[in-house]
Formats: sequence, structure tokens, C-alpha cells
Amino acid sequence: MPLRPWLFLLAAVAVEVLGVTLMKRASGSGAWMPLLFMYAMIGLSFYFLALAVKRLPMALAYAAWETLGLVCVTFIGLRYFGESLSPARVLGLAVLLAGVVLVNLGAPRAQEA
Repeated sequence: MPLRPWLFLLAAVAVEVLGVTLMKRASGSGAWMPLLFMYAMIGLSFYFLALAVKRLPMALAYAAWETLGLVCVTFIGLRYFGESLSPARVLGLAVLLAGVVLVNLGAPRAQEA
């Protein structure tokens, strides 16, 4: 599988995480500028995801996007917003990551020429 769609997928995750972080930061503050950036980042995330889906199986790309985004957002919540991490959340994240690996293992491979 070519590298470029994976780079688009990582870009999609990065800007999605930035957008969600801005959403958390703006919530309750009444500040509208972070919300505008949040909407821009979420839109850009879908753009990069669409580019990734051109070459990656849709289920794999979407599962990886959501899972990697959730893992990153969880760690940002822990580090910057004082959120907690229970054993159930750790197990849930591990199951999601295992699911992405299984979806990837089951994805059809491109024929080598």
C-alpha cells in the first residue's frame, strides 16, 4: 500500500484532534474564535480523510481515523484538562486499537506488479 494515503490519514487525525481540543477549550467560555478554528479543523480533517479513502479501504481509514483521534484526544484530556483515565477507558481504547489492527489485517492487499 502506498505511503501517501497514510500520510493523508495522519493529517486528518492531527487536524481532527486540534479541532476537538479547540472545542473543549472554547466550551463554556463564550469565545467564538476557537469555535471558528474548530469548524475549520473538522472540515479540513474530512478533506484529508476523503483523500485517504481514495486509496485505502473505507472501513480501515474510518476506523483508524476515529480510533487514533480518540486515543490522542484522551491523552490531551489527561494532560491538559485534568481528565481521568479509568481501567474501563483503558480497556476500551485497547479494544479499539485491536479492532483497527484486525480491520487492517482483513483489508484486501493491492497486487504487486
